[in-house]
Amino acid sequence: MAAATSSSGAARGVRILDPEEVRRRAAPWTSLGVDGADREEEAAGRERARARECDVYVGHGGDARRMAAWLRAELELLGVPCVAADRRRCGDAPAHAAARAAVDAAVVGVVLVTPTTLRNPYAVEEVRAFLDRGALVPVFVGVRRGDFVAEDVVAGRGDLWEKYGGHLWMAYDGLEEEWREAVEGLARAEPAVEVRVGDLRDRVLDVLEILGARLGRRAISPAVRAWRAEAGLEIPFPWNTGFVGREKELLDLESMLRGGARAHDKASRNRPMYPNGAFVSEWPFLDGVVCISAASGAGKTELALEFAHRHWHEYKKVLWVHGEARYLRQSYLKLADHLGIAVGDSFLQSTGRATARSLHDIEGDAIAKINKELARDIPYLVVIDNLESEKDWWDRRAVGELLPRGCRRTRVIVTTRLAGGIEGVRTLALGDLDASNAMRLMKGSTRALSEDDTAFLRDIQETVGGVPLGLALVGAMLSEVPIGPVELRGAMRRAPHRAPTWEARDDAALRDNPGLVQLLDACFALLGREAAGLEEVSLRLLEASSFFAPVPIPAAMLVDAAHAAVAVETPWKRFKRTMKLPCASPRAPSFAGSAEQEALATLQRLGVVRRSTREGCVSVHGVFRLFSRKIGSGRAARAVMDAVAAAAAQGGAARNADDHTWAACLSLFRFDAPAASVELPALELARFVTSSVLPLAARCLAGYSACSAALELLREATDGVFEAEEKYVGVPRRSSNGGAYVELDPKVYRELARARAELLVARARVMMRAGERAVAKDHCQSAINILEVVSGDWHPATLAVRAFLEQDVLVQTLNGVEPTTV
Repeated sequence: MAAATSSSGAARGVRILDPEEVRRRAAPWTSLGVDGADREEEAAGRERARARECDVYVGHGGDARRMAAWLRAELELLGVPCVAADRRRCGDAPAHAAARAAVDAAVVGVVLVTPTTLRNPYAVEEVRAFLDRGALVPVFVGVRRGDFVAEDVVAGRGDLWEKYGGHLWMAYDGLEEEWREAVEGLARAEPAVEVRVGDLRDRVLDVLEILGARLGRRAISPAVRAWRAEAGLEIPFPWNTGFVGREKELLDLESMLRGGARAHDKASRNRPMYPNGAFVSEWPFLDGVVCISAASGAGKTELALEFAHRHWHEYKKVLWVHGEARYLRQSYLKLADHLGIAVGDSFLQSTGRATARSLHDIEGDAIAKINKELARDIPYLVVIDNLESEKDWWDRRAVGELLPRGCRRTRVIVTTRLAGGIEGVRTLALGDLDASNAMRLMKGSTRALSEDDTAFLRDIQETVGGVPLGLALVGAMLSEVPIGPVELRGAMRRAPHRAPTWEARDDAALRDNPGLVQLLDACFALLGREAAGLEEVSLRLLEASSFFAPVPIPAAMLVDAAHAAVAVETPWKRFKRTMKLPCASPRAPSFAGSAEQEALATLQRLGVVRRSTREGCVSVHGVFRLFSRKIGSGRAARAVMDAVAAAAAQGGAARNADDHTWAACLSLFRFDAPAASVELPALELARFVTSSVLPLAARCLAGYSACSAALELLREATDGVFEAEEKYVGVPRRSSNGGAYVELDPKVYRELARARAELLVARARVMMRAGERAVAKDHCQSAINILEVVSGDWHPATLAVRAFLEQDVLVQTLNGVEPTTV
C-alpha cells in the first residue's frame, strides 16, 4: 500500500508502507529469544536473520520483554524490518553471531534500559555500538535517565544505586572503561524516552515516531497521530469517580487474565475442587479470557469499565464489543476497522470473475483475520459486554468461535448474565456488595443520616435484593431530590408491582424482583411530584431509548424521538404543528423538545441515563429500558423509526448509525417475532427500504462480511414489501386488524414494486457470490418481470438487471459451473 493512502485510512489505523518498503514485505520479522521462544523457533530465526538486513534492532535484557515484543510487532506492521533479541538467551555461537550481525546492520538501535541492564555485558556492548554510530535510542523502563551517573553507580551513591549499584558493577564482569562509557552515553543520548507508571502506550508511540523520523518514513507519524486521536473514544463511558468496592474482584480479574487463579485463592493456597475431592485443572481454559457472570444490575459492566480505565495504558487499544444477541457478530466484525484490516467482500459488484464461496466460509474467514490480528504480540484489551447467549442469534453458531485463541498479549473480558458463564472460559462470579459499600452507595452525597434513616436504608436494600444498580439509584435520589429514606420507603410501599406485564422471556432482574420494580415506580412518581409532567416525559425518553440499539445514542435524536412520541401524528398534522411554531406565544417553549431536554438532564444527574465518551451521545442501562418499555404506550417505536429514517435521508454518518438502523429494521420486520412493532404506510416503507435497508445490507456485506445478518435482512424486507404490495393487487378482503383492501394508487404501487425488485437483485448478487446460480437466476427473472411492468422494457433499471442476468448468471450456468453450498 503506498504512502499516498488516504487520511481516512490512516485514521482507522491502516498500515502504511512507503514504496521502497513494499518489496520487503515478503521477508518476515525475526525474533531472537523473545519471551520464552523455544530452540526450534530460535534456529529458524537465526537462519532468517542471516539472510536479510534489518532497519531497527530492539535489544532488551529480559526485564522488558513485553515492550520489546510490542515494539517489534508494531514496526513489522508498519513495514519496517526489525529484529528483537535478548542475547543472553542465544544458546549457541550461530545465534550470537546472527544477533551481532543484526546489531551491525541496523540503521537505528533501540535499547530498553532497566535497573539491571548494566549487569548485562551484551546490553553494554549494544549501547556502545549504537553510540559510536550515533544511532542509539535508549528507552528507560523503571529507571530515570538522571540516575545514570557513572561515579554514583561505582561509589554506590544515589537512591537507585544504593540498591543496584555495587551489584551491577560486580555482575558486569567487563572492563571499567567500556562500562563507564556506556553509562555516560546513556545519560547524554538524544533522543531518549522514559517509561513511567501509567504511560506505557504513549511511550511506545513516542518511540515509533522517533524511529519514523530517524528512518525517514514519513508515513509513520500520521498513523501514530491517528492512533492517539482515537484514544479518547475507545472506552464508551467516562471513568466512574463514584466506583465503590470490588477491589478484591479487580485483583482477581487481573490475576485470572494472566492465566492464574484468583488472587485471594492464591493467598490462601486454595484451589477449586470437585465434589469427590479432586482438584480442578485450569489447563482447558482459554488463556487471557475471563467471563464476569452476574445478574442484571450487579455491576459487571462497571467492573469491566474500572479495569479498562485503570489498565488502558498497557494496551494499544481497548476494543469494546456489544454482546447483545442481535448485534454481537456484527459488532465483533467491526473490530476490523480499529485493527486496520480489510474483511469485506465485493458481494454487490459484478460477480462474473469472482470465485464462488460458501457464505459461512466468507464470514468465518473475516473472523479468522480479526483473531489472527489479535494473536500478534501487540496487546489489545477486548471487552464483550452483556453477552446474552452462547449461541449466535442469526445462525445458531457457538459464540466461542469468536473468541481469539493463542493470544500471548491480548486479553478478553466477557460480561454476561449467563449463570454458568461460557464453556472453556474462566468465570468470575460477582456476589453482593458488602454491607459498608452498599451503605455508601445508598447514602450518595447526603449528609450524615440518623440511626432511623440508616435502618430504613437497610430495609430498602433488602427489598431490592441488594442489586447495586438499585442501591446507586437510591443514593442518587437522596442526593438530587429533597426526600429522606423514610419518604422513599413509603413511596415504594405505595407503588404497585406490575406483575401482569411481565413475560417468561423478560429479564429476571425485574420479573423476579418486585422490590426493584417498586423502587423504579417510586422514583419516577417522586420526580413527577417535583415538576409537573417530569415523570411522563422521563418515562417517554426511556421508552424511546429501548427501541434504539444498545449502543450510545445521539442525545438530539433521542430527544426528537421522545418528543414525537407524544401522539401519533399524520403528515398533515405534523406539517401544521411545524408551521405554528414560529408564531407561538413568548410563553411557549423556545424549541421543540425543551421538556425532554430538561428531563434528560435530570436523568443524567440521577445516573439513569449515562453520558458517553462520544460527544453528544448517551446510553441507558438495560434494566431501565425494559422497565420503560413494559409500562410505555408503544408509540415510541414509530417515533424512533422516523428519527432513524430522517437521519439516513440526511446522509447521517454518525457513529453507531448502522446499529440504530438495524434496530429500526428489527422493529419494522418480523424476523423471528410473530408481529412487528411498527407498521409503516406503503410509500414510507418503500422509501425506507431504498434509503436505509439496501445501503445497510451493502455496508454489512462489502464492509465486514456480515453475511448471515445481511441476507436475513434482505429476505425479511422482501417479505415485508411483498405483503404491503399484496394489499394493492390481491383479492379485496378484510385484514385481521379491521383494515380494508387498499384502493390502487399507481404511484405507491410503483414505489413498492421497484423496492422489491431492488431487493431481489441484491439477493441475486449475494447468491451468485455463494455459487447458488439457480436461485440467483430466479431472483433476476422475478425482478425483470416486475420492472417491465412498472418501468418498461427499455428502462435503464430493467436493462441493467437483464444485462446482469445474461452476462453473469446465465453465462456461468451454461458453462457448467457447479454451485456450492451456502
